Amino acid sequence: MENKLNIKKITLIGVMAAVVFVASQIQIRIPLGASETRVHIGNGFCLLCGLLLGPFAGGLASGMGSAIFDIINPIYLPSAPFTFIFKFLMAFICGKIAYSNASKAEDFTKNLTGSITGAVTYVILYLSKSYISDIYVKGLPQAGAIAKGLQRLGASTTNAIVGVIIAVLLAKTLQPILKKAIR
Repeated sequence: MENKLNIKKITLIGVMAAVVFVASQIQIRIPLGASETRVHIGNGFCLLCGLLLGPFAGGLASGMGSAIFDIINPIYLPSAPFTFIFKFLMAFICGKIAYSNASKAEDFTKNLTGSITGAVTYVILYLSKSYISDIYVKGLPQAGAIAKGLQRLGASTTNAIVGVIIAVLLAKTLQPILKKAIR
């Protein structure tokens, strides 16, 4: 489905961005002193964007939906540009692997590998940005930044595992429906 950008593809990008936005609302917040982290299903739908729409369109939908979530939540507003880039890359990498060698995200192993790789990429980017921010923006000592990072790692790992499961299972269910809809 990664062909040219047409009105159907643009519509699907918008719909999937909205789905990512809504899925990101379903969450459990975890306080971390002056900030917080959360366990949510939004990452699963970011990965699903890569599987259903392909690397570029999936990356756009994932990045836009996630960035809009950040923009309307004051605690996350400063992170919106990073979120757009990181979530774009998560779905892009997932889609790139799933669509490699003309497989069109129809190979379970490629879908699983792409989803895991995309999720791990996001976790690394998110934890790196948070660590740098904790030290250089918030002025935490290194030990404090590491302690917060370990807490975030737990939530991020949970998000990654749940996200991969959601994406791979939903892709298998939704791909035939999507193919019929965009003929």
